[in-house]
Amino acid sequence: MMLVLIFAVAALYAFPYVLLLLTLLRSRGRSIAMDVMGSTPSVSIVIATYNEANKIDRKIENILALDYPREKMDIIVVDSSDDETPDRIRRWEKSFSFIRLIKEPRRRGLATALNLGYAAASGEIAVKSDCDILHPPDALRKLVAPFSDSQIGGVSGRQILSSPHSTEMGYRTTVDKIREIQSKLDSAYMFEPFCAFRKELIEPISETSVADDGELALRIRKKGFRTVFVSDAHFYEKTPTSMVNRLRQKSRRGQGHIQLVLTNLKILFNSKYGSFGLIVFPTMFFLMVVNPWLLPLLGVGILHFLSELIGVSFLLLTILAVTFLGVSYLAGLPKLLSGFLESQISLLLGGLNLLLRGPSYIWDKTD
Repeated sequence: MMLVLIFAVAALYAFPYVLLLLTLLRSRGRSIAMDVMGSTPSVSIVIATYNEANKIDRKIENILALDYPREKMDIIVVDSSDDETPDRIRRWEKSFSFIRLIKEPRRRGLATALNLGYAAASGEIAVKSDCDILHPPDALRKLVAPFSDSQIGGVSGRQILSSPHSTEMGYRTTVDKIREIQSKLDSAYMFEPFCAFRKELIEPISETSVADDGELALRIRKKGFRTVFVSDAHFYEKTPTSMVNRLRQKSRRGQGHIQLVLTNLKILFNSKYGSFGLIVFPTMFFLMVVNPWLLPLLGVGILHFLSELIGVSFLLLTILAVTFLGVSYLAGLPKLLSGFLESQISLLLGGLNLLLRGPSYIWDKTD
């Protein structure tokens, strides 16, 4: 009976990986049309800030250095700071007519700030760019290039770690590959803090959203437009180097994506949304919501079976397995395993936090 149960849990756990294999096979030979040099739609770059006095000048300088026609670009900064950030923005506003400050009376969360920025956007394309990320000069051109295809409604760029950590690199490599093949098949689910959307398709984000990029991309996909990941449109961002801060950051993001998936279950195995509803969304549902809970059950089942098979104490096998996984994770080796373990722990913590406390939509700074 135990063996049958183990096989049943293992089969369920393997299901999203079968879907990923199907995604890979069906995406072969497909590509995303890009007109990097010819397409320059008007863009509004939205930056939400909270106490970023030590970063905002460098951020705006970086945006101004982008290889993009300034007459087709405006910068909207939505600020809720209680430090010198708004004063610094106002100095830029005086020097450049296409820079605008929207000052919030109090801090109400990232989603609310983005809603204000998107509503004020005048460009054909609204671009989100977090204050703590930087771009190479060609990043914006590459990000908006897919919009030359009228069926593209949203585009996500790719994160390049400016403070590489082996665990994070293992995780990022896997996630980027998944989004790349999902985009070729239909649409990617997960978006990054450097992303762009057709202004006419944008709807207000839920004020309690903790996955604003993903929520907006999902709404656009539900309207029949594709949302894709472009690996060449990259940006640089630091990631926390300490294990505690990485887990805190990832568990919060995980919580947001779990909440988003659970509130959109009508998409699950729904042929109305094509390959996205039948393959992409079910993959992410199982990977983020189901599998993190199945993994401990599967591990316990396998250890119990081995204990009975070879006559070794279950407790001893458990200690050895936990020690091996713990050392692998802390050492960051191998990258794929350590990244996988961290993602599973983060999703478990995020799911528990969502279940016990509900969504938390005010971001805490993580160094």
